[in-house]
Amino acid sequence: MTNKSQRRGKGSGSVRARGANRWQIRYQGLPDEHGARKMQAETVNGSRSEAERVLRERAGQVESGNFVRKSTETVAEFMYRWLETYAATNTTPRTQQGYRGNVERYINPAIGQINLQALRPEHIQKMYAALLERNLSARTILHVHRVLSGALEKAVQWDLLARNPAKATTPPRPENEQMAMWGVDSIKGFSEAAQASSHRSYFELAILTGMRRSELSGLKWDAVDLGSGRLMVLNTLQRLNGRGLVDGRPKTPKSRRSIALSPNAVALLKRIKTSQIESQLAAGPAWSDSDYVFTGADGNPIDPDALTHEFHDIVTRAGLPPLTLHGLRHAHATLLLMKKIPAKVVSERLGHSNIAVTMDTYSHVLPDMQEEAAQAIDDGLSFWAN
Repeated sequence: MTNKSQRRGKGSGSVRARGANRWQIRYQGLPDEHGARKMQAETVNGSRSEAERVLRERAGQVESGNFVRKSTETVAEFMYRWLETYAATNTTPRTQQGYRGNVERYINPAIGQINLQALRPEHIQKMYAALLERNLSARTILHVHRVLSGALEKAVQWDLLARNPAKATTPPRPENEQMAMWGVDSIKGFSEAAQASSHRSYFELAILTGMRRSELSGLKWDAVDLGSGRLMVLNTLQRLNGRGLVDGRPKTPKSRRSIALSPNAVALLKRIKTSQIESQLAAGPAWSDSDYVFTGADGNPIDPDALTHEFHDIVTRAGLPPLTLHGLRHAHATLLLMKKIPAKVVSERLGHSNIAVTMDTYSHVLPDMQEEAAQAIDDGLSFWAN
């Protein structure tokens, strides 16, 4: 006698009682590498009609190619596996550290105990709401969402999930915050306050080039051409938890770029080179020939975190408007835009992935430029009014 839960098409399925409101469904799964289909068994709690509904759903998934084999892996177990396999081989050490921080601080404590295949959009949305309750910023929660969604997308590609549940959620939208910025007067005030700092040249080159902290710290002399007045951004240096100073490469092709140097920047680098030669002579055999542009008295590279702390101390003591060391990069970009340098050129100097990033980041500068553009079109077409 044919079980009424048997489906038409490839293979067959059945429903068998296993107790009060407890059923076992059996169905053929996807073919293995030899073309053989193995029977899959699954327990369903509820009514018989519910078990039959699940059976039809599984059969449909098999025939459409969306079937995934049952797994007991939790979200936490999967996230760690994703970190140790995909992230470890496809992202920079700094990015990996950021991903791990989001996983361990926010994702796993909230949803890590849930079976990966039982994860639903409502679980994720509830996590976002709870993070907001903890007064996390919308921008931080958006970063959490991007990490989780990216990992779950890999789970789909690895046939662990039929679909990505994070795609059906809506993280809070960060407001466009106008970043803190220094004008020429503040930069001049900082330059004067930093006169006694042994790292003043580092801060000065940051303003003159708009390079990231990791890029400046990782700059080596073999990437500097004082004759042509250019340098190449090819190397980074960062401090990572548990690993110390780590030498690396810029994470995107656009970050690996050539930067034209102004005469002041060339003169600054020549002074740095002269000072470094003097330090090498003074250190003698104790000198470490690391080839870094910015080094301590022994030739070893300077810890980027120490530079950040020193910058903060100088700004605080001088009573200047609050700014992070990264803010010198923004000051560089803003000054260029205010001087009517095309946004595409600014984007290339900064190593942004595309010009849209530049336009969005520095949108606070653009309204004044829009007014000037409107006046410029009137000036150029003044005959129109005649």
